[in-house]
Amino acid sequence: MKKILVASILAVSFLSATTTMASLKYECWTYVNGDPDKMITRTAGSKSEAQSMARGWFRDNGYKFDSVKCK
Repeated sequence: MKKILVASILAVSFLSATTTMASLKYECWTYVNGDPDKMITRTAGSKSEAQSMARGWFRDNGYKFDSVKCK
């Protein structure tokens, strides 16, 4: 019984930790010729993940850009 209780507490802790990791909001801008152009927000677990998501979204929607930076 004690093992089941400990296992369920650990499972709840793990699930709550993974959901809070992915709850960071990033503001992502495209840059054209060194100047900021378009902006979207993305929720991701890391800055690099947000940049990858934003880059894909801009590319899929036909926007032209030199780079994408997220803060």
